[in-house]
Amino acid sequence: MEVKENIKNTLSILPKKPGVYLFKDLKGKIIYIGKAKNLLDRVRSYFAPGDIVAYVNHPISFFTDKISSIDFVVTDNEVEALILESSLIKKNRPKYNIFLKDDKSYPYIAITESEKFPRVFMTRNKNIKGAVYFGPYINARNARGTLEILRRIFQVRDCKKATPGKVKNAVCLNYHINLCSAPCAGKISEKKYRQNINYIKMFLKKNDSTVIDSLKAEMLDRSDKLEFEDAAAIKYRIDAINSLLTEQKISFSSTDTWDVIAVAKDSKEDIASVSLYSYKEGELSSIDNFMILNAGPHSEEEIISGFLKNYYSVIDNISSDIYIPAAIEEAAVISNWLSAAKGKKITIKVPRYADKKEIINMAKRNAELYLEKKKFEKSSGYSKVFRELLKLKELLGLKNVPRRIECFDISNTGPDFAVGSMAVFSDGSPLTSNYRHFRIKTVEGQDDFAMIAEVVRRRLRYLEGSTINIAESFYNAPDLIIIDGGIQQYNAAKKVLDTHCEMLEKESGVIDLASIAKKEETIFCEKFPDGINPDISKEYMKIFIRVRDEAHRFALGYHRKLMTKNMTKSVLDGIKGIGARKKSLVLDKFPGLEELRNCSLDDLIRIKGLSYKDALNIYNSLNRY
Repeated sequence: MEVKENIKNTLSILPKKPGVYLFKDLKGKIIYIGKAKNLLDRVRSYFAPGDIVAYVNHPISFFTDKISSIDFVVTDNEVEALILESSLIKKNRPKYNIFLKDDKSYPYIAITESEKFPRVFMTRNKNIKGAVYFGPYINARNARGTLEILRRIFQVRDCKKATPGKVKNAVCLNYHINLCSAPCAGKISEKKYRQNINYIKMFLKKNDSTVIDSLKAEMLDRSDKLEFEDAAAIKYRIDAINSLLTEQKISFSSTDTWDVIAVAKDSKEDIASVSLYSYKEGELSSIDNFMILNAGPHSEEEIISGFLKNYYSVIDNISSDIYIPAAIEEAAVISNWLSAAKGKKITIKVPRYADKKEIINMAKRNAELYLEKKKFEKSSGYSKVFRELLKLKELLGLKNVPRRIECFDISNTGPDFAVGSMAVFSDGSPLTSNYRHFRIKTVEGQDDFAMIAEVVRRRLRYLEGSTINIAESFYNAPDLIIIDGGIQQYNAAKKVLDTHCEMLEKESGVIDLASIAKKEETIFCEKFPDGINPDISKEYMKIFIRVRDEAHRFALGYHRKLMTKNMTKSVLDGIKGIGARKKSLVLDKFPGLEELRNCSLDDLIRIKGLSYKDALNIYNSLNRY
């Protein structure tokens, strides 16, 4: 292999010291970053004769011809080199380095300490002024579940309401369902509220026994003062926390923990998967799977090494022991780096005993299955859908690839039954768990434009103050909002979106907006304010129209349900002896109008709470229709 003259010059001045080297292409772009205990020996080995390179088995030996220049940085020791390498890889994302697919930040639990009545919520934004953070948490869904239980126990707020204590008689739903103690309306003192915040902080800091002991002491104190109702409420908290400690094991770790890592690789696809099994106190508490890009030229040992550096650098709650399937060259230096960064001893080792080896094998099988699943998704059309979404983005001039689309529609034949709907598509497929109905509350008459504005406004409020990014969650911000309607509906929604624009761009990212008029299938958006009539036979347009049709179907179904329910109630109105309570008993058994009219006298007699006379009156009244 012929080595370029400028590379020869660099090789001649390399020191025999630890450091980081950067390989660049002709345009000066960094294409690979590595660290070395000895820069001279390490970098020179890449440009050795072919048989020596093959013996050394460098992961980048296949693209040395693309290297045009070399930079290097000397460090005091190998651990410093590792830290610098990790930082530079994250910043520059070189083409040939290993990194996690969809590399992302993990959620934290934030407590706004600087506020009089602190808020407690999940977020990925670590720059909130005056907030303290706990985490990060890998399994966001379980962490969110744990947080909801803590909020139910201690009733602290997570909203951005008016200044606490300044609002009177305006408590929200969270107060009524025991998720908040309503400091905004003065329902709790600052001292008592702060005590609840301190309990949450103790729990999140893993001081589980301290929380229980403090609550027990408080319970006994209330009992001694004959405040038995308060003591019973504290007893409920103790029981709930004990239950939480038993059931919620995903997000929390202790010194009695270990992780097990295994790899499955497909060289042809240039991808690999990593399965991570986390154990707490001898019990499996979580399984997480990751996809690795640029895996083709790398060995499994190199993939594991890269994963350890990428993944654990951002995780606070690291297990003390990390088991890997085979020895890696960098185990000692990564272990030292993590130990120093996390403030406790972290060991990386190959299991010696059968029990841990069996877990490695189990994780290996899981990694293989996960890899096959991802390959199947790719071959069965996922990538095709993504290409169609890219075409839709290009056609409409969207800022985002519309992976999450939310469409809103209004069904309105009178003010009593006006409803809105939200249909959601994720990567081209319906996400029915995120569908929502909206009963119109603030609009009088048949003003479709005001109704659209109300529904969109109510939807966006769920995103305020929340940067939660859980997969397939209702709290995820959409990439694109579609309105079922013409230019006036579009303008009504745009006015609402512009009002929330500053907050949304900061916390949820920019949201695109478009509308589609039914008859002409005309689309209005920022790029086409006067409308465009695209070819609806295109696959990407079929996705667009299908979302619209789903929102229309969903709104119409809810509208009919409300009308049927109202008609059913009206049939029972005026029957002698049948008030609201007995009407409710009948409707629980026969909720539909058709069902009610087809029921027999015996069916009505069997309803608990109705007398024979009641049943007979209802039956006779129904059969007069």
